[in-house]
Amino acid sequence: MSLNFRDKQMNVEKLLEVVLSTLEDSKAKDVTVLDVRGKTSMTDFMVVASGTSERHVKSLASHVAEEAKKND
Repeated sequence: MSLNFRDKQMNVEKLLEVVLSTLEDSKAKDVTVLDVRGKTSMTDFMVVASGTSERHVKSLASHVAEEAKKND
């Protein structure tokens, strides 16, 4: 099944919401969203965040990946 442009855009926006919500719930620091649509064909958005320690950052990445898979 192929997605049309509108469906793809809805999925991208939903995924961005999931990522941002998960980072907020996990107490990420300095969350920044970069809109790179039209600048690269690899992705529409880049999300950059920091944590309080190496362990915290690894936990953030893990939680984001888990939540993204759940909402796929």
